[in-house]
Amino acid sequence: MFCENCGSKQDSDARFCEQCGYALEPSTTPAQVLRQTGTPPRQTQAPPQHTGAPPRQTQAPPQQTQAPSRQAPAHVQPEYNSQLIGFSQKINDPIFEERRKKNFRKSVRNGLIWLPVVVLLFQIVPFFSLDFTRPIALGVGCIVGGFGLAATLIGGAKRAGAKTWEGEVIDKKVIVRDSEDRNGNAQTSYDHTIVFRLASGGKKKMKRRLRSGSLGAWDMMVYLSVGDKVRYHGKLDYYEKYDKTRDAEVPCANCRVYVDLRHDVCPNCGAPVIKP
Repeated sequence: MFCENCGSKQDSDARFCEQCGYALEPSTTPAQVLRQTGTPPRQTQAPPQHTGAPPRQTQAPPQQTQAPSRQAPAHVQPEYNSQLIGFSQKINDPIFEERRKKNFRKSVRNGLIWLPVVVLLFQIVPFFSLDFTRPIALGVGCIVGGFGLAATLIGGAKRAGAKTWEGEVIDKKVIVRDSEDRNGNAQTSYDHTIVFRLASGGKKKMKRRLRSGSLGAWDMMVYLSVGDKVRYHGKLDYYEKYDKTRDAEVPCANCRVYVDLRHDVCPNCGAPVIKP
């Protein structure tokens, strides 16, 4: 130890400084305390122990969750689940053909009603334009009305002759387009495209343009997934899945409203639910 007065080095057991005579206070080391009292001095704080292991975390690490996948509905039992695989023969029910013909007759009737209405409307034009005489107005009215009726007939004939094909969904795309309407209001439209690889070879595309707020129930972008095997029924413009075990609902082939798979008949229109 050293003298606090002159700083000279002294023996550890000296009581007075040999240089200046300053009274020294002997240091009390743990060994001296142990010799004097017989008990080791208490430590007020335990020294930190280094074990080499990383400190324990008080919080559990965050768990990584996967995106939920489509699962079979809770009400579907295993024996019933196996029955949801395959294409349905209910698509050949006479009710679908009868309703297709009924809708076609209704469209033709509406076309025949609108034909004279369009002709009469064009007869008013000569009162506002001297260059538009009555014979010309009559001819233009017949042409416009005839085009509408012809479009109805051609569409019905095309639908009646549409073919059925099978394929697999290989791609889905959605293009968002922002535009303005006539009043300058912003509007958004969605161009949906689904690509199918045909079982007979080649590809087909289904394109639909839907505006914001008009997605409705008949939305194939939600119903169909990449990898789904489908059969397209051309006369009904209906896409049927081969595997329905992951679905709780299917769209009605007649009214396009989604129907619970537990139902055999659509509660909205009474048509059979397309399931095996």
